[in-house]
Amino acid sequence: MRVFKKALAAAAIALGLTAPALAADDRPDIVVAVNSLPGSLESIEEMGNVAVRITYSMFDSLIRRDFLANEGGSSSKLVPSIAESWTKIDDRTMELKLRQGIKFHNGEELTSDDVVFSLNPGRGYGYNPLIGAARRFMLTLSHVEPIDKYTVRIVSKEPDVLLDQRLAGYAMWIVNAKEYMLKGKEYFARHPVGTGPYKMDEWVDGEFVRLVAHDDYFGGKPTAKSITFKVVPEVSARIAGLVSGEYDIIVNVPPDQVPVLRGYKDVKVSSVVLDNTHMLVFFNNGPLEDKRVRQALSLSIDRALLREALWENKNFTPNGHQLPSYVMYIKDYPEFEYNPDKARELLKEAGYNGEEIVYKLPLNYYLLSMEAAQAMQQMWKDVGLNVKLEPVENWSQVTDKNGTVNIRPWSNTHRMPDPIGSFVPQWGKDSEVQKNKDVEARSWKAPAEFNELQDTIVSATDMEVRQDAYRKALDIWMDEAPGTMLYNPLETYAMKASVQWRPVSLYYMDFRPYNLTIDGKTN
Repeated sequence: MRVFKKALAAAAIALGLTAPALAADDRPDIVVAVNSLPGSLESIEEMGNVAVRITYSMFDSLIRRDFLANEGGSSSKLVPSIAESWTKIDDRTMELKLRQGIKFHNGEELTSDDVVFSLNPGRGYGYNPLIGAARRFMLTLSHVEPIDKYTVRIVSKEPDVLLDQRLAGYAMWIVNAKEYMLKGKEYFARHPVGTGPYKMDEWVDGEFVRLVAHDDYFGGKPTAKSITFKVVPEVSARIAGLVSGEYDIIVNVPPDQVPVLRGYKDVKVSSVVLDNTHMLVFFNNGPLEDKRVRQALSLSIDRALLREALWENKNFTPNGHQLPSYVMYIKDYPEFEYNPDKARELLKEAGYNGEEIVYKLPLNYYLLSMEAAQAMQQMWKDVGLNVKLEPVENWSQVTDKNGTVNIRPWSNTHRMPDPIGSFVPQWGKDSEVQKNKDVEARSWKAPAEFNELQDTIVSATDMEVRQDAYRKALDIWMDEAPGTMLYNPLETYAMKASVQWRPVSLYYMDFRPYNLTIDGKTN
């Protein structure tokens, strides 16, 4: 009889007659139409705009920034994530208690060993690390001590007033140590293993990345069965696909298309001004070796006109390399000046005589960047600058060491509400601007005082001392003009009316259960 009952149970399982565990998964498959895909999903190797929109749902940090705590999606409030609590032991040491039972995508439990591996100097910030790009975000870290299986202490080289914000930011996502060490970095970059609500399923270069639900996620069962990030470079094609129902969410919607989309009853739009500034980098080579030419390039840009013509005045240009949300925001710092006459005078003083200046930019990367480039080309021409636009297909063509390039576009993400979240890592002594990996001659030879002031910004604990150093460093940066700011873009997403999802002020796309519902239902 026992054998008969076992056979009957097995037959029931095979026929799908047993219960709920074998019920069909009726969660939706979400398709997000994006402009581009990254080359890697190793969490500290690729931290650009197109990468973090994917990796943010694959990995978790010890502490999480709760962007959605305010209406604008830009809150700096910190909440528990992998760490359930944290305590400052002294001005250089923080102890964190890890949640027990957190599962990685491969089924293994997260322990202090994974934290130690993820944040160790050899991987991201020590001498000749495996991935040097992380150093600028981890620059104050010294080491991580495992106290027990679920407790770690993180020690800084010097006092770090924003260590908790740093641990909630870029380069701080925790990876599975065993998987990484057994398979290696190159394999892991294509098959990452984190603790986030979605895990890798399939990746076809140039076409899509598909993630599937990680149902053991400690933050609750994911709302979608899968999320596919599909490459659709053209805005018009993204819009057409959304309207037809092929896509659930689309990114990078230009402001002039918002009224069109609002005309469809089954579509809605959601916008946020990003904690990200569209920039220009002025390489210190050729005609731009003279800082007066670089200053003239900046002075001849009518940023107010660009905002009006391209963004319908729904965004802004910061006054200096900062945001109003900064704890030590310098409210009275001068705005970027528009002064064509002064630009002409500087060019005359510099002896500039119409030498060609090459501006290379990738197509379909920054929203409206080509339109902005064409407008600036005319502004530059009006003051006597001979700027040639060279649109190319990808970043490798922009940075080609055998090519000529004097200007390139960039964006600076303000990863923390402080200069150490953007100004220091992106323009300081460890930045790519000062240490150009392609051509040394393109590097900015920053004055020694600038880097000394940045060290003060990083290590000082007195806010008045830090702010004074910040103002002086900003003055040098404005005078040297290794680059300039254009504006903070308005990032607009469009989605099916049935999708309830809010964007945040970084390029993260957060698909955790608390921020994604379909027709008002969650799992």
